[in-house]
Amino acid sequence: MTGPAAPDDTPRYRVGEVAARLGLTLRTLKYYEELGLVTPGRSGGRYRLYSEADVARLERVRRMRALGLSLETIRATFSQPQERDPEGRQVLTPEGLRALESDLSGQLEVLTRRIAAAERELRDARALRRDLERDLAYVRRRLGGAQVGDLLRETGQDE
Repeated sequence: MTGPAAPDDTPRYRVGEVAARLGLTLRTLKYYEELGLVTPGRSGGRYRLYSEADVARLERVRRMRALGLSLETIRATFSQPQERDPEGRQVLTPEGLRALESDLSGQLEVLTRRIAAAERELRDARALRRDLERDLAYVRRRLGGAQVGDLLRETGQDE
């Protein structure tokens, strides 16, 4: 079984194109480069050129930041030690894999807690919406001429 195809490493996108595509500022892209989160290629005129792999990496950084992960945590995720495998590919060392496993596990725990909190908030919001819909229906019926006593008897509150 094979995994998804790796994003192309051929530099082709200028910094402005990447910024627009990802909704990031030029300064943010430059800062991410300074932190070593991405290393774009350079054109003959020394313009930064990003590959599809660079864009995919920046998209992941953007999502991680949006979920509240620190740049230090993100950088640690991307800076694990590497070595060459027998086919000449850059792969993580066993130590790098262990560190990455620990870091990713921590990130997953944080994200799981955030999802649970968002789900609780969504349940609360839905319950409030039901209450407001019921209240609005009551007010509209009152405005339409219904009497309080009649409405209370309908809901069983006048017993």
